[in-house]
Amino acid sequence: MSHTVLIAGAWISAGLTIFLFSFLYKDNPFFKIAEHLYLGAGMGWWCQIYFGVLQEKVWTPLTHHEWLVLLPALLGLSLITQFIPKISWLSRYGFTFLMGYGSGLAIPAGLATDFINQIGGTIQPFANLAGMTAFTLFNSVLMAVGVICVLIYFFFSLEHKGAIKKVSNVGIYFLMIYFGAAFGNTVMARFSLLYGRFDSLYTFSGKQYLYATQVILIAMVTYFILHGFLTRNKADQDEEAA
Repeated sequence: MSHTVLIAGAWISAGLTIFLFSFLYKDNPFFKIAEHLYLGAGMGWWCQIYFGVLQEKVWTPLTHHEWLVLLPALLGLSLITQFIPKISWLSRYGFTFLMGYGSGLAIPAGLATDFINQIGGTIQPFANLAGMTAFTLFNSVLMAVGVICVLIYFFFSLEHKGAIKKVSNVGIYFLMIYFGAAFGNTVMARFSLLYGRFDSLYTFSGKQYLYATQVILIAMVTYFILHGFLTRNKADQDEEAA
C-alpha cells in the first residue's frame, strides 16, 4: 500500500470521526455527510452479503440442477410482495414460514442456554465439595442463593409476605447488582470504542499524516465561526428591514 493511500485513508478516517463528533455541538452539514456515508456503507455491505447468500444458496445449487432450493427461494422472495398491494397477501406465506422456522430454532436454543445450562452451572460446582477451597465454596453458595432468591422474586403463585417477602427482597438486591454490572460493562465497552477513536485522532495528528486531525478540526471550527457570524449578521439585517 502506497504512502499516498495511507495518508488519504488517515484524512478520511480523521475527517469522518470529527464530523460525527461535531454533533455534540449542534446538528450540521458535516455530521449529515458522515451519517449518510455510514448508513450508505452499511446498506451496501448488507446488500453484498445478501447477494452472496443468494449466489451460494440459490444460484450455485440451481446450476447443479438442485431444484428443491426454488421452494425456500420463492418463500423468501414472497416477502418483497408486501410492497405491492395487489399481491401483498403472498408475503404471508414467507412470514409464516420464517416465524415458524425461527421459533423452532430459537426456542430449543433459548431453553438450553437460558434454562438448562443455567441450572447446570448453578449445581455443578457442588459436585466436588471435597476439592473446593473456602473461597470457591463461598462463591458457589452465594451464586446458588442468588439464583433461588431471584426465582422466588418472580414466583407470583404465592403472595409475597413473611419469609417469602424477605427472600424476594434479597433477590431484588441480586438483580440490582446484575443490572449495575451489565450497565457498567456496556459503558466500558462504549468507552473502549471512544478511546479507539481518540487514539486514531492522535495518531493521525502526526507529521507523517500531514497533521490531518489538526487541519480538519481547525477548518471545521473556522466554518462554525464564520457561519455563526454570517447568520447573526443576516438576522440583524432582517430585523432592521422589518
